[in-house]
Amino acid sequence: MLFAYEEPGAETIRAPVLKVFDGDGFKTMLWNTQLKKACEVVVRLGFTDAPELEQPGGKESKAFLTSLIADRWVELVVLLKMDTGGIIDRHGRIVCVPYLADDERAGAMRNIELEMILNGWTWVLDRYEPDPLYFEALDDAQRNRRGIWAFDDNVHPWEFKRQQYQKKRARSLQPQPNLFDQSSHLPACPQTGCTGHLIKRSGRFGEFLGCSMFPKCRYSSAS
Repeated sequence: MLFAYEEPGAETIRAPVLKVFDGDGFKTMLWNTQLKKACEVVVRLGFTDAPELEQPGGKESKAFLTSLIADRWVELVVLLKMDTGGIIDRHGRIVCVPYLADDERAGAMRNIELEMILNGWTWVLDRYEPDPLYFEALDDAQRNRRGIWAFDDNVHPWEFKRQQYQKKRARSLQPQPNLFDQSSHLPACPQTGCTGHLIKRSGRFGEFLGCSMFPKCRYSSAS
């Protein structure tokens, strides 16, 4: 495993990691000044996008982040989202860069997001203009085929989600079979020129086979 030592360079919030969801998100507990109590919140890493759990490397990416921060305390640099103008994104998550104090090097801090990139378990979101170090780490991971870069057919997570949406939409637009149309399993009506099928009917004298085109066709026979 490769480490990425870096000072946060901004004020941080100390928070516990309660649960890791995937390679770029986890749950923590932060103090809510309005409610005057600690509340559970979801943290989204600010400049990276890990593969979806259904993608190759998705579960491994989650496992790697879990090995780094699960059940530990991290220092969070909270970011502003350009699309919302606040610290909360459109999914209700707080966007942060997590840092971790190194147990073996007193005072040293590790950029966990940068370590995820360097070890090959996530993409860089270049549209948010991260530090150039992020691109250097990505290039190093790709050249050395670490993590997901050992695969030759990687698909960006946002492209994977778009493909999944298109498949789901295509399935929803397909004509659904009529569960009440059982004509293909019924015997054809023997009446000359009739296109109906024989179905079971009930009358005064019990059940009988009648034509589905009744009353246009009045063919019937014993059941």
